[in-house]
This record gives sequence, structure tokens and C-alpha cells, in this order.
Amino acid sequence: MIEKFVDTLYVRDSGNGKRERVVVDMADINIIRIESKLESMFEGKIDTSDLDGKKTADEIKKVFLSRSLAAIAIMYETGIDVEMAAKSITDGFQDMGIDAVYCNEKQKQLVLVQSKWRTEGSGGCSQNEILTFVEGIKRIMSLDFAGANDKIKQKIPEISLAIKDMDYTLMTIFCHTGSQSMNEYISRPIRKLKEKTNEDASEILDFYELKMSEIFTYLASGEGNDVIEIDDVILNNWGFIDSPLKAYYGTISAAAIGDWYMRFGNKLFDKNIRYYKGNTDVNDGITRVLKEEVENFFYYNNGIKLLCKKITRKTAYSDSNKTGLFCLEGVSLVNGAQTTGSIGKFFSENREQTDKANVLIQIIEIGEDEDNISTQITKLSNTQNKIENKDFAALDPEQDRLKNELLFSNILYLYKTGATVDDPAKQISLDEAIVAQACMQDDVSYSVIAKGNVGALTEDITKAPYKILFNASTNAFRMNNSIQVMRIVERFLQNRETNYEGRNKLALVHGNRLILHLMLQQLKQLPDYGVTMIDRSVLERKVEEWCPSIIEKVIDKMNTIYPDAYPANIFKNVGRCREIVNAIFEEKENSN
Repeated sequence: MIEKFVDTLYVRDSGNGKRERVVVDMADINIIRIESKLESMFEGKIDTSDLDGKKTADEIKKVFLSRSLAAIAIMYETGIDVEMAAKSITDGFQDMGIDAVYCNEKQKQLVLVQSKWRTEGSGGCSQNEILTFVEGIKRIMSLDFAGANDKIKQKIPEISLAIKDMDYTLMTIFCHTGSQSMNEYISRPIRKLKEKTNEDASEILDFYELKMSEIFTYLASGEGNDVIEIDDVILNNWGFIDSPLKAYYGTISAAAIGDWYMRFGNKLFDKNIRYYKGNTDVNDGITRVLKEEVENFFYYNNGIKLLCKKITRKTAYSDSNKTGLFCLEGVSLVNGAQTTGSIGKFFSENREQTDKANVLIQIIEIGEDEDNISTQITKLSNTQNKIENKDFAALDPEQDRLKNELLFSNILYLYKTGATVDDPAKQISLDEAIVAQACMQDDVSYSVIAKGNVGALTEDITKAPYKILFNASTNAFRMNNSIQVMRIVERFLQNRETNYEGRNKLALVHGNRLILHLMLQQLKQLPDYGVTMIDRSVLERKVEEWCPSIIEKVIDKMNTIYPDAYPANIFKNVGRCREIVNAIFEEKENSN
């Protein structure tokens, strides 16, 4: 029985009435501590009923700990509580190599975890384990659930939601209690999958390894408790406000923020409206500045804001405002999640470089009455009346011309920000017009932009591509007819999805703009297309007649030309879509 740890020693009863000191490796001590923490957090919450009568008590305990570890990885990444994390577990027979799944709709993130419990606290993971994980990730991305267990099948709706949505990222985590990081050979399968999936600079798939040291730090920092306490916070060139709320402001080393993220993960953002979102254009920009212009980080970044139940200024460095030492209790970061997460991910491998950057920080003491105050501060700190480029279309006289022309046909064109379509039979929107106009162009590149980065179509209303879509020759009849076709095609594709599986199903989801483009190329040849509002029933019959063939051709060329590529990347790539279209048209010409 262990009674007391003393550095790398503990005292035990030898069984004959004598006490002896036993040397224990520090890694083993940390394993014991992690095990104890997991048991206290997840006892009665992690389901192991599938093992009853099939495993020994020791084997069940090991599985319990491995599943708890997967739940910890979910908590670390998303900031959710113990109960929700426990429900994310999918480990078991026929789990596809995926031990936990969590879909974060708010943050547009699908988290997949593989976990391994190493009792000895040494070593790392093997390539075979990574290969199993990679195959499971591939099946998830292809919506291939054949033979999957019930836990996986219960999560099919949320997995499908994430895979079909272009805005979602896949965060994959290999979590283990080994002390060693995987080397280049072991990590090669996941690196190859990441590179393949993220080709063309896409950020669809991300991966990181969560090993014993990070897990121990995370748990030791109070995970599972409601209160985060951060001691010895150093502020430079700080100032003070005492009314109506006590607050401090100044600069802080980015390395300190990185350390916070390593210790607390997304738990830091409990009261924020968003967590760290991973590899986005903005976050990549933050990382780039840390790498290339670290001395300018302060000037480029807006900084962070913390709420605390209590702020205590310590006596050290108390003789001036140049440097101050503080203790923060009940911490929540309510503004600057992307800055913090980006710094944290960079800090893990670039500590010295991170320490060169300074960050503006505000710290506000809200006391115990946090419900109203913290909500208001969080809301207003994150309120940004963002002006999107498309909003400037309201200044384009061509938009007003189109609106007036459509009014003669009793169609209300809503092209100003804030307007919503309440009556689809009589109303169309600017968002619809942008996509329909793009897909109607002869050049398929505009359809690809409409799929992968629709905002680029309205980046500048004074020049292309906006001026290609909206100009003096833009025909109101063609635009409205194309919008109606778009609506019909979208519903048609949704209804047809159940007829397909895996990559073929994803072709209907991610290839919807290309399919619409091919449909419009045929429809706009109709003699009345640019002359009158074509009756919706006529358009529906044409879609029913032509769209199935278009779908089959797109799927055939996708599988023939790019059999191994992830569908989302195919249909966001101009060159690939152009090659598919050319192959379809060439096949059609040869058949005539």
C-alpha cells in the first residue's frame, strides 16, 4: 500500500511489519496520479457494460482507463464537461479504430480520438496503432459505417452533418500515457493523410498527439473543477482602474499565454462565445506573425480579455508600474480565444520564440456576481458589426436596376443586408443571386469559387469576379430562372443522397455547385430562358429529366480521374473541376 511519495521514492509496508523505501520512476508516479484522477472523474460515467462476463477485472479496469483517457482528450480540445465527454465514447468491438467522437456544432468541429493506456508510463505509440486510426478516419470521411458498432451508428447523424458541411474541420487526436512522442516513421501514415486531405492549402483535417506530460499537466491544473486559478502572472507596463469594477491592463509575454493553454486547454473559454477553432486563415496569420514578425506581434494583434472572481496583486515588484505580479482566481477568457489557441499550439514547440512576443491584456474582477456582469461583458466584447464585402453591393446601381426589373414580374429582389426571404415564391436574395450567377457562367471556375470561397466573388464590386456576375448586361429573367433552378437542384440532390454511399454520396454534397453548373449550361439554351420567367413546374421537369444523368457522369469522372482524392478537395479545385467538365463534354461529343 502506498502511503507517501517522496520525490522518486515511496514508503510501503513490506508485509512483515517492516517499512521500506522503494525507488519509483517519476513516470510511474505520474501514471498512478493520472489513474487516480480518472477514477474520481469518470467512475460510474464511462460505460463498460459491454465487457461484463467477457473480461477480467484487471482487463475491464484497463479499458475503463483507456476510455477515460479518450474522454479527457475530448474535454481538452472542446472544453465540455465530464458527463458530455463520457457520452462521446465509442470504443468497443467494431469501433472502426475510433474511441471517441464529438461534434461541436457551435465551433464547427468534428473531434475523433484514439486512446491507449500505457500502465508503465513509458514508450509511445506504434505505427500499427496509427494505421488503425488512419483507416478509421478515412472511413469516417467517406461516411462508411459498414459493420460499425451501435455507439458509432448512434453518432452517424452528427458525423454526417460535419462531413457534409464545408465549414467543419476534423480534429484527430491520438492520446496515450506514454512519455515518448511519435517519430517521423510512426507518424508517417497520419502525416500523409493530412497532406492528402489538406492539399491545395485546404484545412480540412488536423492532428495532434496528446501524451502523458500534457495529460498530467492538464489534470494537475484542476480540470474537473469549476475554478481556474493562475498564480504568478507577470504584467508589464500595467495600469489600474478601480471603478465601477476593479481592472488591470498591460502587456504579458505570449509564452505565459501559451503555458495557460497547455495547462487548461479550451476550459479557459468556458464563458466565451467560441472556443479555439484550429487552423483558420486568421489563426494561420497569427502563427505566421509569431514565426516571421514576432517583434510586431503586439501591434498586429488585438489582445485578450480575462474575467476573474478575484485579482490579488502581490508584493513582489510593487515599487513601480513597470512590472506587477498577480494571482488570478476563477479565470475565464472571454475575448481572444483564437489568439490564445494559436499561441498555445505554437508555444508547444517554439517556447523561446513565443517568449519574444508581447500581448495586450485586460483583466477584470467581477466577484461572485458573475451571471449578469460576465454575460454582458462577454457579449459586448465579442459584438462586431462586421461589414462583409457583399454588403457594398447595395451601392451598385445594377442591383437596383435588377430589383426594379424583377418587380414588374412580382418578384422582390432582396439585395440589402439584413433582409430575409420569407416568401420563396415571390422573393429571391442576393446570396442566392451570387451563387446562381456564378454557376451560370460558361467558365466553371466561378462555380468552384462559389463552393469553396463564395466571399471572393464580391471582394471588390468595382472589378472581376463581381463585375462578371453583375453588370449592365446581367439579365433579370436569366438570374431569377437560375435561382429557381438552384433551389430545385438542391432539393433534388438532398432527396437523392439516400441512393448513394461513401464517396459517391459526398459527390452530391460537395459537388452540388458543379452539378448545378452543368445543369444550367443545358437549361440556359432554352429559347425563353432570358426572355421570361419560366414556370417552376417546367424547370422541375427538366431537372428530373436531366439531373440524374449529370450526377452519374460527375461521379464516374470523379472516381475515374481522382479515385483517391477527398471529394471536398476535388470540388474546391478549379483545375480538377475543369478536367471533370471537359471529360464529360468530350464523352458527349464522341457519343454524338
